[in-house]
Amino acid sequence: MTTHAPWRAFFAVAALAGAAFVTYADTAAAKTPGKTYCYNKVCHRVKTLDEMEKLVGHEEVLVSSYYDDCKVDKFNPCTRLSSGEEHRPDLPDNAASPVYPNGTILLLEKNGTKLLVRVNNSGPYRKGRMLDVSRAAAEELGFKKKGVAKIKVTVISGPIR
Repeated sequence: MTTHAPWRAFFAVAALAGAAFVTYADTAAAKTPGKTYCYNKVCHRVKTLDEMEKLVGHEEVLVSSYYDDCKVDKFNPCTRLSSGEEHRPDLPDNAASPVYPNGTILLLEKNGTKLLVRVNNSGPYRKGRMLDVSRAAAEELGFKKKGVAKIKVTVISGPIR
């Protein structure tokens, strides 16, 4: 597993220690857990904190796309993320999900490459897609050229209460 941000090692250790929830100081609650959001006639309900607690350790395969800097990605509207943060397409540690609340930590795996990401945005709002990763994450996972891939996703922790 590669490490690109100081908090990644902390999350990995906490996950191995069986921590159900990990504290991250910048976790924002911009996507309200339990609420449904719609964009372009595609609607998703954000999981509640109780649902997230039960999902720790859960594995599933999701279709993922990636998003880049708004100057090169026509689908990225150049606005702040739902967490209030700025998008960091050059770092492989962030992702967007319409169903996982901001602050959720996910372990992504494709072809033996593993990455820890923190959900900090909503979207993608395209039918059949449940995850958008940064451009750098797509590069590390080996699907930037294709643009879309099936990714094994394990929930490491939900956001703090």
